Amino acid sequence: MAVIASTERLLIRDWTEDDAEAALAVYGTADVARWLSPAMERVQDLPTMRAVLQAWVEDQPNFIAPAGRWAIVLRETGEVVGGLLIRLLPPYEEDLELGWQLAPSEWGHGYATEAGRALLRWAFKSGGVDELYAVARPTNTRAIATAGRLGMEWVGETEKYYDLTLQVYRIRAADLED
Repeated sequence: MAVIASTERLLIRDWTEDDAEAALAVYGTADVARWLSPAMERVQDLPTMRAVLQAWVEDQPNFIAPAGRWAIVLRETGEVVGGLLIRLLPPYEEDLELGWQLAPSEWGHGYATEAGRALLRWAFKSGGVDELYAVARPTNTRAIATAGRLGMEWVGETEKYYDLTLQVYRIRAADLED
């Protein structure tokens, strides 16, 4: 499993099927699933989470950098606390989206911002892109706050992505604070 970025507290690495239990604590939680785009139900059980992870593991080599899905891991304990992704936004598949999800038990520790910033640096350094977007439902105050902490700038509201009304945030490589 490849580690693509790290911070003092975190590792950003590829998902494995062995991460199913920890991933279920993220994607199996209604408090996380209700904010996901595209809209989806929470993952119901461990076998379903294993199947989802298996698909992510199989898809990972097919993504063109900087796109992909990764686990957020506590460096000290090896515990998976969340996930990150970079993917093309529909419908035109021109804009790249940065997304983050954390287990509710891990909210409030700054992990999403720390991991997101590490992934942004990696993406801008190795992915040949000069801007990334984040989208959030207007009432998702946590995601909106994280986008702000990442240095992302609000660029407007749209219904273009996922058939949802979403706030759109953007960061350019030149805007990323060291």
